[in-house]
Amino acid sequence: MSHLPNDRATRKTSHGEDQLFLMLEWLTFNPTAEEIARGLVTSYLSHHGLARARFSLQAEDVSLLHIGQHGFKNFPIGRVESAEQWRSRDREDATRDCMLDENFVGFDPTMKIVLAGLREKGVPKGWLVLVFDHPISNEEEVLREVTMLTRLLSFYLLPRHAEFFERSQRQPKAMDVSRGDFTSRQLQIMQGMIDGKTNHELATDLGYSVSTIRHETMRIFQILGVSDRREAARTALERSII
Repeated sequence: MSHLPNDRATRKTSHGEDQLFLMLEWLTFNPTAEEIARGLVTSYLSHHGLARARFSLQAEDVSLLHIGQHGFKNFPIGRVESAEQWRSRDREDATRDCMLDENFVGFDPTMKIVLAGLREKGVPKGWLVLVFDHPISNEEEVLREVTMLTRLLSFYLLPRHAEFFERSQRQPKAMDVSRGDFTSRQLQIMQGMIDGKTNHELATDLGYSVSTIRHETMRIFQILGVSDRREAARTALERSII
């Protein structure tokens, strides 16, 4: 079992850059995802009141492999959940309400839950869920720290599970993402993507704010497992979603 390297790793800091260097140092000790989740709660993000953390990897068929957690009860670590199973869990802990930004990081409306994407070449390959013990008031600071940490953890965790991703690529795609997985608003936005419309044009046409269009776009990317509008439009057509 690996451990936090020294007292530098356990001290509380207020700067995301310090946390990044501390995490980089710790990763040289080859911690597991379980240990990293515990470290986020007890050290790296404890000054923000982090209570729970968990990591999951996302396969080609949008199933999830849960690889580490701290603070969650009865969480299926080491098991693969189908899209239907984890979306049911997603409804339970409100991660589907998180407002994702262009970095695939965002808070839920209660300001107590953060969902952050672990990405490879811009495509979400996994997810970090963080649950705080109180509503966060310093939103920008927390999002900046979480964004930097997840970028670093993407480089560390994803290659360590290359076999999982290779196996999922070899298996026939279940193509279990369907029209029913999207809200009417998201379907309208996907149609706009296919038509080549910008976020501003969609906001004007549909009567929503640009930030709402941007959030829904990130959600569409997450569900489809893509990283840009062109790929989302192509995937939506290929899977007969639109």
